[in-house]
Amino acid sequence: MILHAADAVQEDYRKIVLRTVDTDVLVLAIAFAGILQEQQLQQVEVWVGMGTGSHFRYLAAHEISNKLGSGMSKALPVFHAFTGCDTVSCFAWRGKKTAFTVWKNFPAVTDTLLQLAATPTSPISETCMEHLEHFLILMYNRTSNKTNVNEARR
Repeated sequence: MILHAADAVQEDYRKIVLRTVDTDVLVLAIAFAGILQEQQLQQVEVWVGMGTGSHFRYLAAHEISNKLGSGMSKALPVFHAFTGCDTVSCFAWRGKKTAFTVWKNFPAVTDTLLQLAATPTSPISETCMEHLEHFLILMYNRTSNKTNVNEARR
């Protein structure tokens, strides 16, 4: 869907509508809108028609991307995959709201998520692993100063 949207932008369409019931598509649309904004193309609106029946609504992915900012928008797919998606289990007793709140309060993890997005097949650096571990610890204990999951378990 995103590939077709990118092609539509290349053909000078300025309003893109994607229809889905899957949050994965919404996450990718927000990241895509962030990339378009960063490239400073003419104003492109990316809308996602989401839900079914009385729960159907249109979400402005471009506005969500604006509010998140460039870094968070582009890092969102990795955040989504790390915290649980269609193919990855979520963390026990911790949902997306908790994870997102921790992310907003621990912005250093954004650079780590961006690095993982940019080099998905490369080994994870020690610094990235430390940030991911600290992020995970904060999901379960927001006041912890531990940086190692095994230490935090004790």
